[in-house]
Amino acid sequence: MSFDSISPKKLGLIFGIAAVVIIFALLGSSAKSLFSGSTTDEAMVKIKEGTTCIVEAGDNIPRMINNCSYEVNDTILITYKGQQPTIEKHEPIS
Repeated sequence: MSFDSISPKKLGLIFGIAAVVIIFALLGSSAKSLFSGSTTDEAMVKIKEGTTCIVEAGDNIPRMINNCSYEVNDTILITYKGQQPTIEKHEPIS
């Protein structure tokens, strides 16, 4: 097979698609968790430094809340994606 008969645009597209497939294959579960649904879980405030809190939910991944109004040992509800360190939403338990 010769690459001379394939236009540069098609060749670039083929290599681009191959690169994306390889990246997703290497990332595996990381790519899967990017597209997974969100989880809402109770989390306890473990550490508070200034206005920053560190909370830990059921998956044992520490997550940070900036401008935090909670206190250490407060239990709150957080919404997050599994295996991702960011919090989408947080609120006190009523």
